[in-house]
Amino acid sequence: MARRIPPAAPHSARFDAAGLADAVRDVLEHAARVGKTVAFADLCAQVMDLGELPESDQVQVLRRVKPTARPRSPKPQSPDLLTALISTEAGTMHPIYRQLANHAGHHLPQQASSTWTDTVKALHDRYRTP
Repeated sequence: MARRIPPAAPHSARFDAAGLADAVRDVLEHAARVGKTVAFADLCAQVMDLGELPESDQVQVLRRVKPTARPRSPKPQSPDLLTALISTEAGTMHPIYRQLANHAGHHLPQQASSTWTDTVKALHDRYRTP
């Protein structure tokens, strides 16, 4: 009987999570400096291959996003997640942020829009160039 050759590994098994996370970080830090959020669809358009990944792999990439340097701020640093700057097309909190925040230990209340808005404002304030 002929042996079956297993199918090739899916694309998601071969992606560069660290490289994609660095690219996402660059886009989000720029958005923070200019006081904006980035719609998830726009983020996927700017970070090549991110939009092609299944959601579980996108989450894996986004969990790896860390700031490059200490943002400018005289205030004590709180662990606000840079990924809070990912929004929906309507400019509201993207559902993926709840997963990312929970994973990082920032358990959001059921009605998290005001908490998200405060986090976005804190990130904008922290990254704003003097």
